[in-house]
Amino acid sequence: MFSFENYLPLTSFNESSTFFKALEVFRYGFLMESVEENGQFRQLYSYHNYYVEILYEENYEEIHDIHAISINQAIDKYIDNNRFNDAFLDLIGV
Repeated sequence: MFSFENYLPLTSFNESSTFFKALEVFRYGFLMESVEENGQFRQLYSYHNYYVEILYEENYEEIHDIHAISINQAIDKYIDNNRFNDAFLDLIGV
């Protein structure tokens, strides 16, 4: 498979070129979420021990920005607290 020693730390990832970041994410990342809202399209990938968010231009073919975000940032941005709490309560049978 692949080795964790080849992954970049979060800060180094963000300092890399857009081309390199796209190459890394599309090769080793796992798509977690695709969101379209307010005329913006973005995707969330898991990559190593953090997440990467890709923002697309209006035509959905060109990448506007790629940046790594922490797990806490991803949770705050992508998880609805009410739905999470409902799912958790359903899971434990309350």
